[in-house]
Amino acid sequence: MSAARPAEILRQLEHPSAPDVELLTQFVLTKSAVAFEELVRRHGALVLGVCRRVTRNPQDAEDAFQATFLVLAQKAVTLRSDVRLWSWLYGVAFRVSWRARRAALRRRVREVLVSKLPEPHAPRPSPERPELGPILDEELAALPECYREAIILCDLRGASREEAATALGVPEGTLSSRLANGRKKLAARLTKRGIALSVSVLPIAVAETQGATAVPIELLRKTCELVADYASSGTIPGPLAELTKRGLVVRKTLVFGLVTVVAITGAVIAANPIAAPPADPPKPPATAKTEVVTLPQGEQKALPALATAPRIIAGWDLPITNPERVIWAPSGDRLAVAGAIRVQPDGNAWFQPAFVLVKYTGKSDPENIVRTAMPRNGSVVGFTPDGKQLITDRRERHLLSGLHQLVYWDPEKAEVSPVNSIPSLQNKAKLRTVSFDGAHVDGTYIFDSNGKTFRAMTNEPGTGEAPKTLDVIEVDTATGKAGKPLATIPRVPCALSPNGKRLAFMAPNKSSVRVYDLDNRDKPELSAFALPGKVDAKRDTMLLPCTFSPDGNRLVVFHGSDQSPYQAFIVDILTGKSVAALEGEPSWSQAVFSSDGRLLAMTETNVLAIWDTSTGRKLKTWKMATAVFAFHPTRPLLVVAEPNGESETRLGFWDFSAEVEKK
Repeated sequence: MSAARPAEILRQLEHPSAPDVELLTQFVLTKSAVAFEELVRRHGALVLGVCRRVTRNPQDAEDAFQATFLVLAQKAVTLRSDVRLWSWLYGVAFRVSWRARRAALRRRVREVLVSKLPEPHAPRPSPERPELGPILDEELAALPECYREAIILCDLRGASREEAATALGVPEGTLSSRLANGRKKLAARLTKRGIALSVSVLPIAVAETQGATAVPIELLRKTCELVADYASSGTIPGPLAELTKRGLVVRKTLVFGLVTVVAITGAVIAANPIAAPPADPPKPPATAKTEVVTLPQGEQKALPALATAPRIIAGWDLPITNPERVIWAPSGDRLAVAGAIRVQPDGNAWFQPAFVLVKYTGKSDPENIVRTAMPRNGSVVGFTPDGKQLITDRRERHLLSGLHQLVYWDPEKAEVSPVNSIPSLQNKAKLRTVSFDGAHVDGTYIFDSNGKTFRAMTNEPGTGEAPKTLDVIEVDTATGKAGKPLATIPRVPCALSPNGKRLAFMAPNKSSVRVYDLDNRDKPELSAFALPGKVDAKRDTMLLPCTFSPDGNRLVVFHGSDQSPYQAFIVDILTGKSVAALEGEPSWSQAVFSSDGRLLAMTETNVLAIWDTSTGRKLKTWKMATAVFAFHPTRPLLVVAEPNGESETRLGFWDFSAEVEKK
């Protein structure tokens, strides 16, 4: 295979209308499955190539592939805005694949030990010339980053020098120098491992190890489903959990050899030779366990404990799968469930974005079910303040002349679809369309009380640059025009209050959360909430804003790092003090308050949990695989949407009213 392969993958790498950083931002702020799927499609071939070469086992390679993108989902919120995602993913894939290979080696050792040991005088097999594939990534990962990235782009991904220089942001001459020096260093390292390749032959040999790698459709689908499950519930399947945990550890050096395994089972390894993967670095000396510092508690009058037995009052099966979001109408008599429809033309199944509307009357059976398919780039935004109209958006980021629109629908004008008997919203139900500059709008839309404007976060990268800031804009829903930004902040984790008037964001030093009053442009800073003591820079701890209470006066804040469990706190933003520390280890993912702010629903690993926000006590937990959920806008009623088979979603209604009355 020629080293000068076509560079379609590279040209997708920094697509002008949807760069990696923008897709990551969409995923962090909205849990967008479409945005993440695009990242998997864009970089999947590179990742799968690494996994196959290192693991040398098809199933282990697929596990490592899935674990790599789960690590991306976990780390997305903490990645720098200037990260080269393809390079970052390569490093994670390499580390995860070595862990998978080492685990397979240990399993093999155990299996051989259980079966039988070799004869004492069994002759050793004659040595064979090492294969390039498994060794290549090991030696490539050991090169300095500047050389490694040049080789990945030009030799593994088939980019021209001009394309690679553009992607790295360096002159072409600099790229050529790095490439030449990197190839020399790589060839020298390979020679020491028994693989002698000239510098001129090396690029061809490297390209052939990648080959025409393509990600199977089924693997892509499974990976995206796993990420969607993690985004909604923080759940990772057991076999992959260990790989993802270890994949988060970034090592500067690799220590070769499985010392412990070889020492115990030397005879077995001699009879069953296999190249030993790099071992973990030695553990650091034990240190005294530090006491977890509890954030200061605000003075709150203790309330009686809440009961822990909510009643399920209804369970409906809706004709939609892969639920992503549940949205109540402000009136509380209707809700929308966003998900997908399984389409199977000519035997090739795929999922099309869709939503289901259903009336809620308090009865045991659903009424007026309406299901409507959406374009791939569409999503459900919400309802008008009176609850009578549904709003969807359409943002064609991938097109230079893409449409960016809000569409208003009348659910009462649904018509029976000619394809099936389920009513859908068609042209007659479309009330109006508003075009706006939505190419770089991220997160949710926050409509004002009369629906005449909405506020949202937006970022617009400069030419060839990743966005470094976020703007809060206000858009007129009649004209689609936005005024001057209400605020501009660094591109960091942030949250808007339900009324759009307050903005919380992580300070650049990661050690505090700042809150802005967006209606006060002269002095926007309302309060700040800081960590007690000093930040542990080695553990990369940070303070992350998550979700505002309905009245905008309290905020869920997470404190921790990827190397240690997160703690969650309820913070009074007017005083900057903690009201309650939440029991357990909730995930930094979906979090919703009840309408009065007294209950909070969030996920832990494989668990949906409910907390009392005044005390931080956990009231109720449910084991689950994946689910999305939302509280009723006026009642302590929690609706939970979870997959129920390939084509349906179970909608369960859990009533907490009895518990709330006991307070």
